[in-house]
Amino acid sequence: MEERSLNIRLWVMGAVTVVLALIVVMRLYNLQIVNGDSYYRQSEKKITRTVEVESVRGEIQDRYGRPLVTNRLIYNVMFDSSLLPSYSSGEGKGANEVIYETIQLTKAAGYGFLSSLPVELDGESFAYTGEEGSTSYNRFVKYAETYGYTGIGADKLFEEMCGLYGIDLERYSVAEALEICSVRYELDLRGSKVGLNIEEYIFCEDVDVELIGAVKERELPGVTIKTDTARNYETKYAAHILGRVGLMDGSELEEYIELGYSMDAVVGKDGAEKVFEKWLCGKNGTRIEEMDSSGKVTNVMYSEEPEPGNNVMLTIDINLQAAAESALAGRIEEIKQLGEEGSSLGSEDVAGGAAVVVDVKSGAVLAMASYPSYDLSSVSRDYNELLADELTPLYNRALQGLYAPGSTFKMVTAAAALESGTITGETRIQDKGIYMYYAPTYTPKCEIYLTSGRTHGTINLVQALKVSCNYFFYEVGRLTGIDKIVEYAKAFGLGESTGIELEGEKTGTLAGPESREKKGGTWYPGDTIAAAIGQSDNLFTPLQMANYVATLVNGGVCNKLHILKAVKSYDYSSTVFEAEPEELGRTELSEETVELIKEGMLAVSKEGSAASIFGDYPIDVGSKTGTAQTGNGSANGIFVAFAPYDDPEIAVAIVVEHAGKGSRIGVIARDIFDTYFRIDGSYEQILPENTLVN
Repeated sequence: MEERSLNIRLWVMGAVTVVLALIVVMRLYNLQIVNGDSYYRQSEKKITRTVEVESVRGEIQDRYGRPLVTNRLIYNVMFDSSLLPSYSSGEGKGANEVIYETIQLTKAAGYGFLSSLPVELDGESFAYTGEEGSTSYNRFVKYAETYGYTGIGADKLFEEMCGLYGIDLERYSVAEALEICSVRYELDLRGSKVGLNIEEYIFCEDVDVELIGAVKERELPGVTIKTDTARNYETKYAAHILGRVGLMDGSELEEYIELGYSMDAVVGKDGAEKVFEKWLCGKNGTRIEEMDSSGKVTNVMYSEEPEPGNNVMLTIDINLQAAAESALAGRIEEIKQLGEEGSSLGSEDVAGGAAVVVDVKSGAVLAMASYPSYDLSSVSRDYNELLADELTPLYNRALQGLYAPGSTFKMVTAAAALESGTITGETRIQDKGIYMYYAPTYTPKCEIYLTSGRTHGTINLVQALKVSCNYFFYEVGRLTGIDKIVEYAKAFGLGESTGIELEGEKTGTLAGPESREKKGGTWYPGDTIAAAIGQSDNLFTPLQMANYVATLVNGGVCNKLHILKAVKSYDYSSTVFEAEPEELGRTELSEETVELIKEGMLAVSKEGSAASIFGDYPIDVGSKTGTAQTGNGSANGIFVAFAPYDDPEIAVAIVVEHAGKGSRIGVIARDIFDTYFRIDGSYEQILPENTLVN
């Protein structure tokens, strides 16, 4: 019985095996015999390739979520060498004919095309172009080594390339042949022979629908239209803060390649785009495409989805930034016009300037304007013109400009003298017009004595700040000593890095024996009294000056300045990073010292050199004007301020080159305060932080 059962099972298993084998044979017969020709023809027409898919770069917003830099969809004309026809004409159009026709289409539509071949036609001969060490130069070196073109002249190179690519010089002009060579060069850079790890060749970027239609109508083999994203600037302000993106250059190549970037990757070049690259960049994905022989994609499969970059929220308020830039530009133009008209209130050689607004309690930079500025949307096109501009619009004066502080430094001397016990609020000093302590070698004069022969009489600290009496601070500086003045200046962040994330910050020079010795000079006793009023070697950035005032009215707490508020995930579902206030240092200032200096700065606004601006202002403002001789044209104008007086929220520093006097630029600070405090009621209601707005 058991033997019979076993035989039945064996017969069943055998039958199943035979049936399965028959099914496989029939299927193979159908694939290879019945439909073999059909499937073979289909396989011939299919091309499978793996394409890297760029991630979408994160957006940049202001502190209230207002968009500053976003992305927009663009269309690019691309060349795919795998789909181009053979080099010779043969049947239909060859590669050179396709390239030539595509070039003519783009030209007719008003576009140029992208190529990095460092050769140009100079008259009847050729010449090499490009900068040694640049990305394009390094790529050409690799190309030349691959084809044995190293060390040959540009004319010989052109001849060799025409031969390599089969370009008929009887059919094409020399200029047209060079254009075809430049496209073939780009395709070769991306080929397996040269072996550079760079992206597909974008022939023409951000084209309109008319050109797209013309390209598609011609059905040119190997020429495709692909979508991409480009940076879209939602504001014309904050160019120096936001920065730009572009292809990496030779100096950046090694660093980014190690991080996994391709050689054609777009990266932040300066500003926030560069320093926050790690959050903005995202992660590229890969896509597997099936195409027919005409280049049409018939099937798309993702092997790895791209990950979009995070969104960066800055500390700046774009409305305040706009007010600062507009006020700065407007006032500079007014001063220039008055100077050209011969008015004593103007200055014909007025130049650039900067304005900085800092949150006193946190060190957040609310606005940072530099004049002249530029348009981020066209900076690549205008770059050479911007470089040639004598006013250097690409230069960020707020971060990199170094200026003598003039009389705005006197609060440092006052703090050092009060805290060291050299003087008190009751100390009175007689202004004798000419300071004779170092006579006869050095006898500086008080400004009022120089202009009118008068003096300020016997005055205390608050009065000395109000009238900006040099004589008073000569004497106080001498009695206090340079070491104590330097100690407090450093505590206020002068001559030190502010800690801001942006690259290129200058630290300047804090006048004193140490800095003088570093330059190989000698510090003399008379230098101390010059330093005490902001002269001598003192050179600071507007950013440092704003932080100095913020530190002073914050009771000696010097915060690290920052422009990054938070980083949000691309869909805003989570917070990746959130900035917290960070102290750079803390110098205990007595409440009496702070109040005395604030009282002197209030007196400047109510009765002193800024009274015409803030005398009847609805909010009490503390301020100080400064005039710093340059030795080259009119003096620079300096203005610092804080508000409100009782509980300071923001500190402002403004510098205008060759403005003549600091009092002339106080109106810029007033416009900034108008916007921040919504003085005229014309600005939108201030929103709580972390509130997104349209």
